[in-house]
Amino acid sequence: MKKNIFPIFLLAIVASCTSKSDELYQQAITKLNAHDYEGAVAKFDSSILLNDKNIDAYFNRGNAKYDLDDFEGSLADYNKTILLSTANLQPIVYLNRGDVYWELSKFDEALKDYTKAIDMKTDYDSALVGRAKTFLAMGDFVNAQADAEKAIVINPNNPSSHYVLGDVAFDLKDYKKAIDEFSKAITLKPGDVVYLMDRGDSYYAMENFDKAIEDYSTAIGLQPQAPKLYVLRGDALDDSGKPAEAIQDYNKAIELDPEYASGYYNRGITRRKMGDKKGACEDFNKARDLGDERSGEYLKECK
Repeated sequence: MKKNIFPIFLLAIVASCTSKSDELYQQAITKLNAHDYEGAVAKFDSSILLNDKNIDAYFNRGNAKYDLDDFEGSLADYNKTILLSTANLQPIVYLNRGDVYWELSKFDEALKDYTKAIDMKTDYDSALVGRAKTFLAMGDFVNAQADAEKAIVINPNNPSSHYVLGDVAFDLKDYKKAIDEFSKAITLKPGDVVYLMDRGDSYYAMENFDKAIEDYSTAIGLQPQAPKLYVLRGDALDDSGKPAEAIQDYNKAIELDPEYASGYYNRGITRRKMGDKKGACEDFNKARDLGDERSGEYLKECK
């Protein structure tokens, strides 16, 4: 999830920065807006060298590092932002640091930060969504659902709120509700591949394979280089009685990523059902070599 640029102490920056540091900071913001995250980090680095008290520079460099998946670096910058602040710290800092902790699977820390953000701004729907997905990751479905529902009441037009509530419903095996919430998220944010994929998974769980194939196909149209999507559609095609088409999707997944173990394993399952023992055994062996332990059971048949 891309981070929003947010000036948290702009007046302090104007008062304290040298003109060169401020110029570099503005150049960094321009690059950040253009999604040139590496360029933004480099400019923020230069700005901070000239003014190591520039709180916004640390914060927004943390945002850029987050978008580069440099979560440890992002965490260090958010920590520095909090350390340097003396007053008027905005809740978005805790929200963003909570997101970093979540990405690092440090759910206890994430929970604390999302809660701090909510304490500072009780109607902060984004922080409620963050806390909801953290509760969900920790297996606390009751609190996850409560936070997601509260976020929806505050802002029914936030697709993330509906998506998280859909995730809760999916994990509780309430697939009908999951589809309903994922559909609301998709309506609010058309073209989100994850939303489409998860709604497809919900249709698949209900054995509505045609609708699952439809969602996976739409997702593939948006992200044609993602091997996982072809494997998911291949599974739905196989279970809908179209094994030959499923094989084509597994082949495509393997073409895109020759090291994708699930592509081989799932193709092996379909080949086995089609009576192609030799091809199935080759796939199970390859999947095992790539670390897929599920292949072991089927490899007994290949001796």
